[in-house]
Amino acid sequence: MRPQPPAPPSSRAPGLGDYLKAAFTWRWNVLALLAGTAFAVLSPVPGAILPLLAAGELLYLTGLVSMPKFRRAIDARMLGRDPQWEQRDEDPQSLLTRMLSELAPGPAARFRDLRDRCLRLRRIARGVAAGAPEAPEADELRGGGLDKLLWVFLRLLYAQQGLWRFLDQTDRSALEAQLKDLEQRRAALSDSADERLARSLTDAIATTTMRLDNLKSAEANNQFVDLELERIEAKILALSEMTVNNQNPDFISTQVDVVADTMTHAEHAIRDLNALTGLSSNIEQAPKML
Repeated sequence: MRPQPPAPPSSRAPGLGDYLKAAFTWRWNVLALLAGTAFAVLSPVPGAILPLLAAGELLYLTGLVSMPKFRRAIDARMLGRDPQWEQRDEDPQSLLTRMLSELAPGPAARFRDLRDRCLRLRRIARGVAAGAPEAPEADELRGGGLDKLLWVFLRLLYAQQGLWRFLDQTDRSALEAQLKDLEQRRAALSDSADERLARSLTDAIATTTMRLDNLKSAEANNQFVDLELERIEAKILALSEMTVNNQNPDFISTQVDVVADTMTHAEHAIRDLNALTGLSSNIEQAPKML
């Protein structure tokens, strides 16, 4: 029988599940996990060691998946590209195009509607400033500032979409019911019950508790991103409207700086959610949007 040719690289963009699978199945992690489990089982206090082992594994997975260099390596393996392709090939404009194409219809329409409103206000401002000598400079400041704010807004939309996918795949009620059942089963064990049953239930309770805590964190992040999107949307429109009535470059520059200073928390949220989006943390340069 003729050997089959190797499978072509996947055209699907790697996601959080791919990164977690790669991190978990790394041979040194598997060996360490097996060794740790064997040590826990043979120790006099396995019920105390196994939850610590599970917590350490979760810390390792989240830490490794949050590293842009690791995600680029997995991207390269799945897509058949050089590990540096993201930094070398994806200029801001192509990244903008890709992100818009990957957004769901609702978030994509929300972004385009906001950008269109900015463009309409910009055209009004140009009409008001017609003939003014400082208009070109003011227009450049206005456009550059709005580009940066729209870029933050788009990245938050993109990050929120990753949160939605995670939340849709995780049932909080089921986790809470599972945790309650496990705790009841452990409490029902008699003193003469097999010690392995108690160890197994204790480990299962610790793992389910960590999953539930992670879900609660994702829900809190989603609420924060929701509020940030509303706030930034209002800031962008306010800046666009203010610059219609005031064409002074110093005024525009000051207003842009004031608004930019309020973006710190949004930028931190975007970086924290990079594991869900798969974007590099080195994407601060805003593409041209207006």
